[in-house]
Amino acid sequence: MRKCPLFPGGPEVSVIGLSLSAPPTASLPLGQLAILAPQTEDPAANGEDATAATVAHAVALGVNLIDTDWITANGHAQELFGRAIKGLNRDSLFITSKAGPRLAFKGDLTLDNSRANLINQCHDSLFRIKTSHIDLYQVHWPDSTAPAQTARGLQDLMSGGHARFAGVCNYSLDQVTALAALVELRGVQAPLNLLNRRALDTLLPWCRKHGVAFLAADPLHSGLLAGRYTGDEVFTDEDRDEWFTPPAFSRAVEFAKRLEAWAQPRAMTGPRAAVAWALAQPGVTSVLCPAHSPEVISELARAAEAPLSAPDLAAIEALAESV
Repeated sequence: MRKCPLFPGGPEVSVIGLSLSAPPTASLPLGQLAILAPQTEDPAANGEDATAATVAHAVALGVNLIDTDWITANGHAQELFGRAIKGLNRDSLFITSKAGPRLAFKGDLTLDNSRANLINQCHDSLFRIKTSHIDLYQVHWPDSTAPAQTARGLQDLMSGGHARFAGVCNYSLDQVTALAALVELRGVQAPLNLLNRRALDTLLPWCRKHGVAFLAADPLHSGLLAGRYTGDEVFTDEDRDEWFTPPAFSRAVEFAKRLEAWAQPRAMTGPRAAVAWALAQPGVTSVLCPAHSPEVISELARAAEAPLSAPDLAAIEALAESV
């Protein structure tokens, strides 16, 4: 697996990362992320066996960047990950976590980027994963907390050795620059895929200019580019984006089919082509791939083997223009 420095002179990370952090999707809005912990201890039924097999296979492929968060499955995802890496060489892994979202009174989801919450959630994650430190500790979503207080929490965690580096996730360019003026940021994570290109003209140029890693999240756009949907599904939750709203939804489903048809004669799949496109964008450090099985991570990781040619990139761009 090809690797590159997180930042100039920084640690090496794989250009394909494994994401165990569930993004808000058409079938899983943000407000539901924390209530997914299974009601069984059976490792075959609660996802533990599948997680362990996928993590082990990804590491065997050379993937060392593993992305996690505090909120997914109410912490269950991090607990499974912690058990999955037991016996592996911790120093060979680059583990991220994200903090901020938490459950408030009556289970309502709230965003809390206060110093106290960032520190509390970091210690939760350290306990769940059974590790002494988080390599890249990220603020998961922006909120109304004063940037100075958020920066203080991140700096205190780094000064105490609980986090090596700090970063942000889902921040706008203005929000990134405001926080970066107060604490050294080493990573910016944001969605980047053929349906969501907003980072290309905003966050990526800033990251290139300042030598900050850009972690491309959600390269398959919540499964749309993986061919997961038929076009007949109906979604109503308010935190689902425009591509899951008619008529854009049907156009996106058709685009995924065209991408797959283009990829097949070239001995690849549509999802791998989508990941390869994201990886080809200047300034992208690593593409965080959601994977639920060894077979899926094997296929997506192949995007790092041979970069897309200029004609292939042009062909994919031409397909995307029709969406």
